[in-house]
This record gives sequence, C-alpha cells and structure tokens, in this order.
Amino acid sequence: MPVGYSSRCRVCNSPHRVEIEQWCKEEGLSPRAAAARLLEVYGEKVSHQSVWQHMRDHFDVQAEAREQYRKSRANMEKGVGKTLSDIEMLEAIAQGSYDLNQAAAEWVKKLVKEKEKIPGTLVDLLATTAGEVRQQIRTKLELLGEDPGSKIADAMVATLEELQELYQDANSRQEGTDS
Repeated sequence: MPVGYSSRCRVCNSPHRVEIEQWCKEEGLSPRAAAARLLEVYGEKVSHQSVWQHMRDHFDVQAEAREQYRKSRANMEKGVGKTLSDIEMLEAIAQGSYDLNQAAAEWVKKLVKEKEKIPGTLVDLLATTAGEVRQQIRTKLELLGEDPGSKIADAMVATLEELQELYQDANSRQEGTDS
C-alpha cells in the first residue's frame, strides 16, 4: 500500500517495489535481509539503508495497520457468525427434541394415570429425545468453550505457563549466583 514516491528513492523506482514492501511488512524481513534477498532473487543491488529509508518515508505503516485490523476484524466476525449460526441451529434442534420429549412424557403420564399399557416405541422415543437434548447441550457448551474438556485444557495451559515462569525465575536466580 504505497503512499509516497520519490524519484530519488531506489526502492520507489525498483520494478520490485511491491515485493520489497511485502517482504518487510508481511514476512517481517529487516531492511538488510530484504536488500540481500533482492540481490539474490533479482540481481538488483539496493542498500539496506535505502530499504529502511523507503519503508520509513514512503510506506504508510498506519494505513497498513488499519487494513490488517479491518481484515482481522472481518475474519473474526465471519468466525463468530458461523459459530452463532451453529449454536442457533443446535438450539432450534434441541428445542424441537425437548418439545417432542415433553409431549411424550405427558402421554406416558396420561397412560400411567389411566393404567393403560405404555407402548415400547413411546418409551424409546422418550429415551431418544432425552439423549438428543443432552448431546445438543454438550455440543453447544463445546462451541462456547464451556465444556469440562475446555476448562481442563485451560487449567493445564495456565499451570504450564506458571511452571515456565517458575523455571525461568529459577534459571535467572541460578545465573545470578554463578556470576
């Protein structure tokens, strides 16, 4: 996303300006590494000072940051929208299964009250719909990151981070006593 141009700038006038800017901004190459790559790949000699000055004076870092933020935000919103869509679908299915389960339960209560025989298919329907509701709730919790597995994983990560800090502290104290 070039914003500046100087007729005296070696990078601005290079046929490989876009690649140089991409190397620096997307790959994180230093000006020295970008100049070396330019020489190696294209045989074009541009000093690392020229690359540095170009990136400082002729490349709009703030505009690039805004663009990256916009892209990141769009990707996040897309991912959130997909997850919300999945959750809404699960809730609709779970509600249907729950309603069917409640209707079957009422029917069983009515048959028990009237001392009639309860069909096996009705008992199966009651068990199946209850299992479906439980599974959909588990899946929803997983999507939200609130399932027991996610909580255990989060706790393990926190524990490992604490252990790493303790290890680093112990090493730095050890290095302090060695000198």
